[in-house]
Amino acid sequence: MSTVNSTLSEKQSVHGLIPSPALSIILICNYLVIGLFVSALGTLGNLVNIVVFTKEGYQDSVNITLSALAMSDIGALLLHMAVSVLNSPIWNDVDIPFLSAATLCTQFFYPRQYFIRVSGVITAFAACEKCLCVVFPMRVRQIITRNFAIGANCFICIILLLYFYPPYYSAYLDWGLDVKQNKTKITVYYRSNAEKVLRIAYLVSDLSVPYITFCILILCNAVIVVKLKSKSKWRQSVAVRNSNLDTKSAETSAKEKKLALMLATVSTLFVVCLLPQSILLTCVSLVRELNLNGAYNDVTVLISSFTLLLENINCSINILVYYCMSTKYRKTFQACFLDAIKPNNEIVTRTKAVP
Repeated sequence: MSTVNSTLSEKQSVHGLIPSPALSIILICNYLVIGLFVSALGTLGNLVNIVVFTKEGYQDSVNITLSALAMSDIGALLLHMAVSVLNSPIWNDVDIPFLSAATLCTQFFYPRQYFIRVSGVITAFAACEKCLCVVFPMRVRQIITRNFAIGANCFICIILLLYFYPPYYSAYLDWGLDVKQNKTKITVYYRSNAEKVLRIAYLVSDLSVPYITFCILILCNAVIVVKLKSKSKWRQSVAVRNSNLDTKSAETSAKEKKLALMLATVSTLFVVCLLPQSILLTCVSLVRELNLNGAYNDVTVLISSFTLLLENINCSINILVYYCMSTKYRKTFQACFLDAIKPNNEIVTRTKAVP
Protein backbone atom coordinates (compact mmCIF):
# COMPACT_ATOMS: atom_id res chain seq x y z
CA MET A 1 0.00 0.00 0.00
CA SER A 2 1.59 3.25 -1.08
CA THR A 3 1.71 6.04 1.45
CA VAL A 4 2.44 9.73 1.35
CA ASN A 5 4.00 11.50 4.32
CA SER A 6 2.31 14.80 5.07
CA THR A 7 2.00 16.77 8.31
CA LEU A 8 0.78 20.15 9.41
CA SER A 9 4.35 21.21 10.00
CA GLU A 10 5.16 21.33 6.32
CA LYS A 11 5.03 25.07 5.67
CA GLN A 12 6.46 27.09 2.85
CA SER A 13 8.51 29.56 4.88
CA VAL A 14 10.55 30.67 1.86
CA HIS A 15 7.61 32.06 -0.09
CA GLY A 16 5.55 33.13 2.91
CA LEU A 17 4.06 36.60 3.05
CA ILE A 18 4.38 37.01 6.81
CA PRO A 19 7.74 37.24 8.62
CA SER A 20 8.31 34.22 10.86
CA PRO A 21 9.02 36.20 14.07
CA ALA A 22 5.79 38.21 13.70
CA LEU A 23 3.80 35.07 12.91
CA SER A 24 5.23 33.27 15.95
CA ILE A 25 4.33 36.14 18.29
CA ILE A 26 0.74 36.28 17.01
CA LEU A 27 0.31 32.50 17.25
CA ILE A 28 1.66 32.41 20.81
CA CYS A 29 -0.68 35.25 21.78
CA ASN A 30 -3.78 33.70 20.17
CA TYR A 31 -3.13 30.11 21.23
CA LEU A 32 -1.24 30.18 24.53
CA VAL A 33 -2.50 33.44 26.06
CA ILE A 34 -5.98 34.33 24.83
CA GLY A 35 -6.98 30.83 23.73
CA LEU A 36 -6.15 29.10 27.02
CA PHE A 37 -7.68 31.93 29.07
CA VAL A 38 -10.96 31.86 27.13
CA SER A 39 -11.06 28.05 27.24
CA ALA A 40 -10.63 27.98 31.02
CA LEU A 41 -13.32 30.62 31.61
CA GLY A 42 -15.64 29.00 29.07
CA THR A 43 -15.31 25.55 30.66
CA LEU A 44 -16.15 27.01 34.07
CA GLY A 45 -19.08 28.96 32.60
CA ASN A 46 -20.57 25.89 30.93
CA LEU A 47 -20.25 23.87 34.13
CA VAL A 48 -22.22 26.65 35.82
CA ASN A 49 -24.83 26.43 33.04
CA ILE A 50 -25.30 22.71 33.64
CA VAL A 51 -25.68 23.28 37.41
CA VAL A 52 -28.28 26.03 36.83
CA PHE A 53 -30.31 24.02 34.30
CA THR A 54 -30.23 21.00 36.60
CA LYS A 55 -31.51 23.17 39.43
CA GLU A 56 -34.32 24.49 37.21
CA GLY A 57 -35.27 20.94 36.28
CA TYR A 58 -35.57 19.12 32.98
CA GLN A 59 -39.34 19.19 32.59
CA ASP A 60 -38.78 21.86 29.94
CA SER A 61 -37.25 20.42 26.76
CA VAL A 62 -35.31 23.66 26.18
CA ASN A 63 -33.26 23.07 29.34
CA ILE A 64 -32.34 19.60 28.06
CA THR A 65 -31.15 21.01 24.74
CA LEU A 66 -29.19 23.86 26.35
CA SER A 67 -27.54 21.42 28.78
CA ALA A 68 -26.50 19.23 25.84
CA LEU A 69 -25.10 22.34 24.17
CA ALA A 70 -23.11 23.17 27.31
CA MET A 71 -21.66 19.63 27.46
CA SER A 72 -20.63 19.81 23.82
CA ASP A 73 -19.04 23.22 24.35
CA ILE A 74 -17.04 21.86 27.30
CA GLY A 75 -15.68 19.08 25.07
CA ALA A 76 -14.65 21.59 22.41
CA LEU A 77 -13.02 23.92 24.95
CA LEU A 78 -11.01 21.21 26.72
CA LEU A 79 -9.71 19.85 23.41
CA HIS A 80 -8.95 23.39 22.24
CA MET A 81 -6.54 23.70 25.17
CA ALA A 82 -4.56 20.75 23.82
CA VAL A 83 -4.73 22.13 20.28
CA SER A 84 -3.57 25.57 21.49
CA VAL A 85 -0.54 24.17 23.30
CA LEU A 86 0.51 21.80 20.50
CA ASN A 87 -0.17 24.24 17.67
CA SER A 88 1.98 27.01 19.13
CA PRO A 89 5.52 27.74 17.80
CA ILE A 90 7.19 26.93 21.15
CA TRP A 91 7.75 23.36 19.96
CA ASN A 92 9.74 24.33 16.87
CA ASP A 93 13.14 23.89 18.56
CA VAL A 94 12.16 21.18 21.06
CA ASP A 95 13.26 17.59 20.47
CA ILE A 96 10.12 15.44 20.77
CA PRO A 97 9.38 11.89 19.53
CA PHE A 98 6.97 13.29 16.93
CA LEU A 99 8.03 14.79 13.61
CA SER A 100 6.35 17.95 14.90
CA ALA A 101 3.94 18.97 17.63
CA ALA A 102 1.43 19.62 14.86
CA THR A 103 1.52 15.89 14.07
CA LEU A 104 0.20 15.14 17.56
CA CYS A 105 -2.12 18.15 17.34
CA THR A 106 -4.14 16.49 14.56
CA GLN A 107 -5.21 13.77 17.01
CA PHE A 108 -6.92 16.43 19.16
CA PHE A 109 -8.09 18.68 16.34
CA TYR A 110 -10.61 16.27 14.82
CA PRO A 111 -12.36 15.52 18.15
CA ARG A 112 -12.51 19.28 18.78
CA GLN A 113 -14.14 19.84 15.41
CA TYR A 114 -16.60 17.04 16.20
CA PHE A 115 -17.82 18.90 19.29
CA ILE A 116 -17.99 22.16 17.30
CA ARG A 117 -20.23 20.41 14.74
CA VAL A 118 -22.37 18.92 17.52
CA SER A 119 -22.80 22.35 19.12
CA GLY A 120 -23.86 23.79 15.78
CA VAL A 121 -26.47 21.13 15.06
CA ILE A 122 -27.82 21.30 18.63
CA THR A 123 -28.15 25.09 18.28
CA ALA A 124 -30.01 24.56 15.01
CA PHE A 125 -32.27 21.99 16.71
CA ALA A 126 -33.06 24.49 19.50
CA ALA A 127 -33.92 27.14 16.90
CA CYS A 128 -36.15 24.70 14.97
CA GLU A 129 -37.85 23.62 18.18
CA LYS A 130 -38.66 27.20 19.16
CA CYS A 131 -39.72 28.06 15.60
CA LEU A 132 -42.22 25.18 15.52
CA CYS A 133 -43.48 26.09 19.00
CA VAL A 134 -44.21 29.63 17.83
CA VAL A 135 -45.84 28.58 14.55
CA PHE A 136 -47.75 25.51 15.85
CA PRO A 137 -47.88 26.00 19.64
CA MET A 138 -50.56 23.44 20.50
CA ARG A 139 -49.40 20.61 18.24
CA VAL A 140 -45.65 20.85 18.76
CA ARG A 141 -45.79 20.90 22.56
CA GLN A 142 -47.41 17.49 22.42
CA ILE A 143 -44.66 16.16 20.14
CA ILE A 144 -41.49 17.82 21.48
CA THR A 145 -41.59 16.35 24.95
CA ARG A 146 -38.83 15.76 27.47
CA ASN A 147 -38.11 12.26 26.07
CA PHE A 148 -38.13 13.55 22.50
CA ALA A 149 -35.55 16.24 23.37
CA ILE A 150 -33.29 13.67 25.06
CA GLY A 151 -33.58 11.31 22.10
CA ALA A 152 -32.96 14.07 19.53
CA ASN A 153 -29.81 15.34 21.26
CA CYS A 154 -28.45 11.81 21.70
CA PHE A 155 -29.15 11.10 18.03
CA ILE A 156 -27.25 14.25 16.99
CA CYS A 157 -24.22 13.21 19.05
CA ILE A 158 -24.26 9.66 17.66
CA ILE A 159 -24.87 10.44 13.98
CA LEU A 160 -22.10 13.04 13.93
CA LEU A 161 -19.60 10.41 15.08
CA LEU A 162 -19.40 9.62 11.35
CA TYR A 163 -17.24 12.76 11.15
CA PHE A 164 -14.35 10.73 12.61
CA TYR A 165 -14.36 8.00 9.97
CA PRO A 166 -12.76 9.76 6.94
CA PRO A 167 -9.74 11.33 8.73
CA TYR A 168 -8.95 8.31 10.90
CA TYR A 169 -9.47 5.90 8.03
CA SER A 170 -7.29 7.93 5.66
CA ALA A 171 -4.44 8.75 8.04
CA TYR A 172 -2.52 6.87 10.68
CA LEU A 173 0.53 7.36 12.88
CA ASP A 174 3.71 5.38 12.31
CA TRP A 175 7.45 5.66 12.72
CA GLY A 176 9.35 7.46 9.99
CA LEU A 177 12.72 9.05 9.36
CA ASP A 178 13.23 12.74 10.14
CA VAL A 179 15.75 13.66 7.46
CA LYS A 180 16.78 16.93 9.13
CA GLN A 181 17.75 15.32 12.44
CA ASN A 182 18.43 11.83 11.07
CA LYS A 183 16.14 10.33 13.75
CA THR A 184 13.16 8.01 13.69
CA LYS A 185 10.03 9.83 14.82
CA ILE A 186 6.29 9.36 14.79
CA THR A 187 4.60 11.04 11.85
CA VAL A 188 1.32 11.00 9.94
CA TYR A 189 0.97 8.75 6.91
CA TYR A 190 -1.88 8.84 4.42
CA ARG A 191 -3.29 5.86 2.53
CA SER A 192 -3.32 5.67 -1.26
CA ASN A 193 -6.98 6.70 -1.58
CA ALA A 194 -6.78 9.36 1.15
CA GLU A 195 -7.08 12.29 -1.23
CA LYS A 196 -10.37 11.06 -2.69
CA VAL A 197 -11.87 10.17 0.70
CA LEU A 198 -10.81 13.40 2.37
CA ARG A 199 -12.06 15.51 -0.54
CA ILE A 200 -15.57 14.06 -0.18
CA ALA A 201 -15.45 14.38 3.61
CA TYR A 202 -14.23 17.97 3.29
CA LEU A 203 -17.16 18.90 1.04
CA VAL A 204 -19.69 17.27 3.37
CA SER A 205 -18.46 17.94 6.91
CA ASP A 206 -16.41 21.13 6.54
CA LEU A 207 -18.43 22.97 3.90
CA SER A 208 -21.96 21.58 3.52
CA VAL A 209 -22.82 20.94 7.20
CA PRO A 210 -21.76 24.39 8.49
CA TYR A 211 -23.48 26.32 5.69
CA ILE A 212 -26.67 24.24 6.04
CA THR A 213 -26.59 24.92 9.79
CA PHE A 214 -26.23 28.66 9.15
CA CYS A 215 -29.17 28.63 6.73
CA ILE A 216 -31.39 26.74 9.20
CA LEU A 217 -30.54 29.18 11.99
CA ILE A 218 -31.19 32.25 9.86
CA LEU A 219 -34.44 30.86 8.43
CA CYS A 220 -35.84 29.70 11.80
CA ASN A 221 -35.05 32.95 13.57
CA ALA A 222 -36.54 34.98 10.71
CA VAL A 223 -39.77 32.95 10.95
CA ILE A 224 -39.82 33.42 14.75
CA VAL A 225 -39.45 37.20 14.47
CA VAL A 226 -42.17 37.51 11.81
CA LYS A 227 -44.57 35.23 13.68
CA LEU A 228 -44.07 36.96 17.04
CA LYS A 229 -44.64 40.36 15.44
CA SER A 230 -47.91 39.18 13.88
CA LYS A 231 -49.04 37.69 17.21
CA SER A 232 -48.16 40.91 19.00
CA LYS A 233 -50.26 42.96 16.55
CA TRP A 234 -53.15 40.53 16.96
CA ARG A 235 -53.02 40.78 20.77
CA GLN A 236 -52.92 44.59 20.57
CA SER A 237 -56.00 44.63 18.35
CA VAL A 238 -57.80 42.26 20.73
CA ALA A 239 -56.79 44.41 23.70
CA VAL A 240 -58.32 47.48 22.05
CA ARG A 241 -61.65 45.68 21.55
CA ASN A 242 -61.59 43.84 24.88
CA SER A 243 -60.31 45.68 27.93
CA ASN A 244 -60.53 42.47 30.00
CA LEU A 245 -57.69 40.78 28.15
CA ASP A 246 -56.33 37.78 29.98
CA THR A 247 -53.20 38.95 31.85
CA LYS A 248 -51.92 35.37 32.11
CA SER A 249 -51.94 35.10 28.32
CA ALA A 250 -50.03 38.38 28.08
CA GLU A 251 -47.41 37.14 30.56
CA THR A 252 -47.02 33.90 28.61
CA SER A 253 -46.51 35.91 25.43
CA ALA A 254 -43.83 38.02 27.12
CA LYS A 255 -42.00 34.88 28.31
CA GLU A 256 -42.15 33.41 24.80
CA LYS A 257 -40.64 36.60 23.38
CA LYS A 258 -37.79 36.59 25.92
CA LEU A 259 -36.98 32.94 25.25
CA ALA A 260 -37.15 33.47 21.49
CA LEU A 261 -34.89 36.52 21.75
CA MET A 262 -32.38 34.61 23.88
CA LEU A 263 -32.23 31.67 21.45
CA ALA A 264 -31.99 34.12 18.52
CA THR A 265 -29.00 35.78 20.23
CA VAL A 266 -27.31 32.39 20.74
CA SER A 267 -27.94 31.56 17.08
CA THR A 268 -26.62 34.94 15.89
CA LEU A 269 -23.44 34.57 17.94
CA PHE A 270 -22.93 31.09 16.51
CA VAL A 271 -23.21 32.34 12.93
CA VAL A 272 -20.99 35.40 13.53
CA CYS A 273 -18.28 33.39 15.32
CA LEU A 274 -18.21 30.33 13.04
CA LEU A 275 -18.84 31.88 9.63
CA PRO A 276 -15.23 33.19 9.30
CA GLN A 277 -13.82 29.66 9.70
CA SER A 278 -16.20 28.34 7.02
CA ILE A 279 -15.24 31.18 4.69
CA LEU A 280 -11.55 30.40 5.29
CA LEU A 281 -12.08 26.70 4.47
CA THR A 282 -13.96 27.70 1.32
CA CYS A 283 -11.06 29.94 0.25
CA VAL A 284 -8.55 27.17 0.94
CA SER A 285 -10.54 24.82 -1.27
CA LEU A 286 -10.60 27.37 -4.10
CA VAL A 287 -7.12 28.95 -3.87
CA ARG A 288 -4.32 26.40 -4.22
CA GLU A 289 -1.69 28.74 -2.73
CA LEU A 290 -3.53 28.72 0.62
CA ASN A 291 -3.30 24.92 0.94
CA LEU A 292 -1.02 23.09 3.36
CA ASN A 293 1.93 23.11 0.98
CA GLY A 294 0.95 26.32 -0.81
CA ALA A 295 3.08 29.43 -1.09
CA TYR A 296 0.71 31.42 1.14
CA ASN A 297 0.07 28.77 3.78
CA ASP A 298 1.37 31.15 6.44
CA VAL A 299 -1.62 33.40 5.71
CA THR A 300 -3.95 30.45 6.34
CA VAL A 301 -2.14 29.61 9.58
CA LEU A 302 -2.44 33.21 10.76
CA ILE A 303 -6.13 33.62 9.90
CA SER A 304 -7.03 30.21 11.35
CA SER A 305 -5.55 31.23 14.71
CA PHE A 306 -8.17 34.01 14.81
CA THR A 307 -11.07 31.94 13.43
CA LEU A 308 -10.42 29.12 15.90
CA LEU A 309 -10.34 31.72 18.66
CA LEU A 310 -13.76 32.96 17.52
CA GLU A 311 -15.09 29.39 17.72
CA ASN A 312 -13.68 29.25 21.24
CA ILE A 313 -15.43 32.47 22.21
CA ASN A 314 -18.73 31.13 20.86
CA CYS A 315 -18.42 28.08 23.12
CA SER A 316 -17.73 30.31 26.13
CA ILE A 317 -20.10 33.26 25.88
CA ASN A 318 -23.50 31.61 26.32
CA ILE A 319 -23.47 32.05 30.11
CA LEU A 320 -23.51 35.83 29.63
CA VAL A 321 -26.42 35.57 27.19
CA TYR A 322 -28.46 33.41 29.56
CA TYR A 323 -27.73 35.60 32.59
CA CYS A 324 -28.55 38.88 30.83
CA MET A 325 -31.60 37.73 28.88
CA SER A 326 -33.31 35.09 31.04
CA THR A 327 -34.93 36.17 34.32
CA LYS A 328 -35.45 32.55 35.35
CA TYR A 329 -31.79 31.67 34.74
CA ARG A 330 -30.63 34.77 36.60
CA LYS A 331 -32.76 34.01 39.67
CA THR A 332 -31.64 30.36 39.73
CA PHE A 333 -27.99 31.41 39.31
CA GLN A 334 -28.26 33.85 42.20
CA ALA A 335 -29.98 31.23 44.36
CA CYS A 336 -27.25 28.67 43.60
CA PHE A 337 -24.16 30.86 43.95
CA LEU A 338 -24.76 34.40 45.20
CA ASP A 339 -27.29 33.66 47.95
CA ALA A 340 -24.99 30.97 49.34
CA ILE A 341 -22.37 33.68 49.98
CA LYS A 342 -24.71 36.25 51.55
CA PRO A 343 -25.27 34.53 54.93
CA ASN A 344 -21.52 34.31 55.57
CA ASN A 345 -21.05 37.95 54.66
CA GLU A 346 -23.95 38.98 56.90
CA ILE A 347 -22.45 37.05 59.86
CA VAL A 348 -19.08 38.73 59.33
CA THR A 349 -20.75 42.15 59.09
CA ARG A 350 -22.79 41.62 62.25
CA THR A 351 -19.71 40.39 64.14
CA LYS A 352 -17.80 43.52 63.20
CA ALA A 353 -20.76 45.68 64.21
CA VAL A 354 -20.87 44.26 67.77
CA PRO A 355 -18.96 46.64 70.10
